[in-house]
Amino acid sequence: MKRSLPLPTVSLAVLLALTIVAAVLRFWQLGAMPLFGDEAYYLLWADRLALAYHDHPAGIALLLEASTLLGGREEFGVRWLNALLSVLCVPLIYAVGRRYVSEAGGLIAAAIVAVAPIYVITGRVAYPDSLQYFLLLVNLLIAGRILAADKPDRSAVWLAFGLTLALLLNVKLSSAFYVISLALYALLFRRGLLRERGLWLALGIAALGLLPVLGWNAANDWAMIRWAIFHGQGYGFVQVGLRSTLPHARDYHSPPAALLAGLAVIAAALAPAWGPRGSSTRAAPARADWRLLAVASAGLILPVLLSRADSPRNLGMGLLTLWPLLGLLLPDSAPGEARGPVAKVRPALFAVAALLVLPLALYGAGTTLRLATPVKLPRSSVTESIRRDAAGWPQFAREVALPDGALRFAVDYSIAAQIAYYAGTPVYTAAPQYRRWGVPEAEDLVVFGTGYLDPAPVTAALESDFERVTGPETWRSEEDGVEKTVYTWRAEGRRAAMERVLDNLDYLTLVGR
Repeated sequence: MKRSLPLPTVSLAVLLALTIVAAVLRFWQLGAMPLFGDEAYYLLWADRLALAYHDHPAGIALLLEASTLLGGREEFGVRWLNALLSVLCVPLIYAVGRRYVSEAGGLIAAAIVAVAPIYVITGRVAYPDSLQYFLLLVNLLIAGRILAADKPDRSAVWLAFGLTLALLLNVKLSSAFYVISLALYALLFRRGLLRERGLWLALGIAALGLLPVLGWNAANDWAMIRWAIFHGQGYGFVQVGLRSTLPHARDYHSPPAALLAGLAVIAAALAPAWGPRGSSTRAAPARADWRLLAVASAGLILPVLLSRADSPRNLGMGLLTLWPLLGLLLPDSAPGEARGPVAKVRPALFAVAALLVLPLALYGAGTTLRLATPVKLPRSSVTESIRRDAAGWPQFAREVALPDGALRFAVDYSIAAQIAYYAGTPVYTAAPQYRRWGVPEAEDLVVFGTGYLDPAPVTAALESDFERVTGPETWRSEEDGVEKTVYTWRAEGRRAAMERVLDNLDYLTLVGR
């Protein structure tokens, strides 16, 4: 085996500083914002642990179960473990970058992950993404050890490789694109790995890891798989192509992040990608093949960009494997002897990339501040919708009396979970996961909706299925510059089957999609 990579003292100091910055951006007033809709919904999953759920595998439910078990059920307790995993991604991406590309590649990737809005958002809001990023980076480090060795390592390394793949597949179904990318890389560049028994051991473990997801789907009419396909088509909410997806992604991730992503693509394109790795003037360290990162980036980014779902948050995983490739802009980390104009352009582009980290940090700080307080700084475009979704629910639970003797029902799964969390009472909805848990038969309903939905279709649906309908009554609040409107109906004397009531009050039905 080639010699291992030494850890430079200066790099260690820079990495420590970046990790501290990442921790501040994620943990500062982490519990200040009320629970965002998806967080409250996933917390219900943690209360009803299962092999999988309608929307995702069980990874986020297990994470929130552990987080609240150790930190309590307040907002901070729900989020702290997710935030910690997000912080740990900074040293992990550094290790991946230096293993696959160079010291510079690791440091600039760590700087981007520390401050970029996408990683700040997914670190401060308990989405499944930070757990997915963490497991991806651990898997890449293990893969790097295998690829950098003169001969593949012993079974324990393959075992760890397969186990992390199995865990990844139990967080988000999009992790399957990463597995496909690994297979594509092996077929294109490392066919010799296909003769290694350890690889097949790892694949067997990963396949076993899929059993919970497959078992749940088989028992539930393949609901998650069908939902994922439906989601990839955009639920019919948006019919977008690449022309509108890219601007949305730019605003979500910030313009500096978009420019950095473009530079990383240029770095990979300028490198003599398909030739043998050239030697450096320095002693060659034990590095893995950077092309694995390039293939993984393409395999994770392109499906998101080409999907009509228009979901820029899902680009975060593919971008994670893209950032270290910026290190290819420095000549001593490029896989070949670049001469002429190319050799001069690369360092200049790397300098531009390094400078772009500064405005990126401003967007990251603005995103952190806006998720906790009203502030006027550059930030991700999604912060306003997150704040708007989360604001007002504690006040609503304090001020609005929820009538007894009627089933509490919301027209959207997220507000059902938020009202349930802050009011401390069960709230149901027609969303598929709730229907799988079971919605009780009820003669009377108290129905809640928010200002983003026209109340007229809700009133019409209730009047078609109940004898008496009153409302909607309107409750409004303003918190940190964010307005919240909640409508409340009272429906009595159900005269239709409960399944028909649920179908008519399904969110997609109400919005006519």
